[in-house]
Amino acid sequence: MSEDLDKDDLRILSILQNNSKIGYKKLSKTLGMPASTIHDRVKRLIEKKIIQDYVVLLNDEALGYTHTAIIGVETGAQLYKEVASKLSIIPEVVEVYGTTAQYDLMIKIRANSRAHLSEVIDSLRNIKGVNDINIASVLNVFKETHTLPLNP
Repeated sequence: MSEDLDKDDLRILSILQNNSKIGYKKLSKTLGMPASTIHDRVKRLIEKKIIQDYVVLLNDEALGYTHTAIIGVETGAQLYKEVASKLSIIPEVVEVYGTTAQYDLMIKIRANSRAHLSEVIDSLRNIKGVNDINIASVLNVFKETHTLPLNP
């Protein structure tokens, strides 16, 4: 945890990561702090890049993205970063991680059908430097979150 953050910063971050639409007035009432203080703290957190962005989290299944796969990608050391960059620009690839696991990269893709999933996988295989892939199709999601366990 960053040493620059105090308990009030963590309380603000904890609330904002669960509801970024909350206004400063309501946040002020919830935390018992003046809205101007909260505004200044949030501005500082943005400047320090602790708050990177405000985003809308979409329900992928409600939008038809019912197929998710976790894929291990073997690249070899020479083309590792180039492959990671190419994977990162594919819209269906929603996460790209360099790992110390069996595979050099682990990615998550979302698709709206088995045929769509197959097309994306074929495009992965055609990337120069992709030596091998291992596909795990997701059957159930028991937990998926975009929040951090902050302890204010």
